[in-house]
Amino acid sequence: MKLAVIGRGTAGAQTIAHLQKHMGREEIEWHFDPNIPTQAVGEGSTRDLPNNLFYNLDFDYNDLDKIDGSVKTGVYKSGWGKNLPNFIHSFVPGDVSLHFNAKSLQNYVLDKLKDKVKIVEHNITADEIDADYIIDCSGVPKELDEFHIPKYITINSAHVTQCYWDAPRFTHTLAIARPYGWVFGIPLQNRCSIGYMYNKDFNTLEEVKEDVKNVFKEYNLNPSNETNSFTFKNYYRKQNFTNRVAYSGNASFFLEPLEATSVSCMDMIQRSVWDILNGVQTVESMNQKYIHRLESIERMIMLHYFSGSNWDTDFWKYAQSRGEQCMIDSKFNKEFVSFCNPKGDSFSRVENTNHELGTWPMSSYYQNINSLGIKEKLHAIQR
Repeated sequence: MKLAVIGRGTAGAQTIAHLQKHMGREEIEWHFDPNIPTQAVGEGSTRDLPNNLFYNLDFDYNDLDKIDGSVKTGVYKSGWGKNLPNFIHSFVPGDVSLHFNAKSLQNYVLDKLKDKVKIVEHNITADEIDADYIIDCSGVPKELDEFHIPKYITINSAHVTQCYWDAPRFTHTLAIARPYGWVFGIPLQNRCSIGYMYNKDFNTLEEVKEDVKNVFKEYNLNPSNETNSFTFKNYYRKQNFTNRVAYSGNASFFLEPLEATSVSCMDMIQRSVWDILNGVQTVESMNQKYIHRLESIERMIMLHYFSGSNWDTDFWKYAQSRGEQCMIDSKFNKEFVSFCNPKGDSFSRVENTNHELGTWPMSSYYQNINSLGIKEKLHAIQR
């Protein structure tokens, strides 16, 4: 069998690493145009990434410098809910993730695999490749006719600033509610990436640029002139797998990056490809699993907006109403309701800690629902 991966971004790099490790004697080609710059976004991750890098590429903590990486122990959340203490959505101790420089990670994978897979440098589409199965990681699609548009997601724009430092000052991702949206902070070895996520239909880029100065001041960050401002759509495919092609990365989906769910979705897709090619699952069942994962992530994101924030702005009035509508519409989803009502009286005593919905285990639902102050309100809707 001949396999092909299109694209050199984070999705393409992860996919080629997984296939060359687990698909045995198949011929594997990696197609990409070196003249097309890869995107330096999505630099946070979930707990899948370090395990995958270890098993697929023999990565260990001594390699952190090669990807400008830092250990990620959780997500620090500030300003969510109404007048509530800040909190850390903590990963189970010993079960950590990574922050990484996307371009450095892509180069790391290429260096590891350049002699193990056939690299074909050109700009090409799946229709032009002679292969038995193709994983298309070629980036944002030009048209969205074959995609679902999420019902509730409230964010469609970003302004990202790189703040350089000598070493990371914290080991968690920042997720800070601000008047016009929320701000992520990703601590890498030589810089902290600060991204203001907002809705351009409510606020202007100029307002965002002014407000983000408060974050720089609070966290003692020195903003550089290295910035990137862009708008985006949220989407995911109606059919992500066919008998010959699967899609991953931005060619497959994009949801706003609260909780850094994209790497976990890439992992799910590459494992699904293995299941299809080895006859473990059907294309139809993997498409159902894919839709279920993306819908679950949207609900997980909207739990945060359901909690509201300390800010009484037009954006937050709209965002909280969308969060509430999502919770109302989800009250008949038995799996979601069960995760919102975990058995146990503390983080460490929650049952089914390793069972996940979206990208969260039940212990994460416990932490966030309690810390966001939505437990009673959520249960009232679900009764």
